[in-house]
Amino acid sequence: MSYPKDHLETASAAANADRVWSEFMATLNLLAPEVRAAFLLHEVFEAGYDDIARLIGQPAQVCRGHVEYARAHAQVRMHALSPKAKAMSR
Repeated sequence: MSYPKDHLETASAAANADRVWSEFMATLNLLAPEVRAAFLLHEVFEAGYDDIARLIGQPAQVCRGHVEYARAHAQVRMHALSPKAKAMSR
């Protein structure tokens, strides 16, 4: 793991991290509440679909669909932040 060498690198890294976090939060906020909950429960807390189903009151298969949709949605939105994607859009 490499660490920033000076204050400018540290400030730049912090700004980039803040930008990525803000975009991730905006991406999550575009999802319906039950889709967002299923996604976070599965991806962050490693909850199984049966547990998610009990928590949000929807069938496990529906919860699986929510997670798959949210994952695809997040990947598309977050891909746009990558340096390669930005270079291609110029």
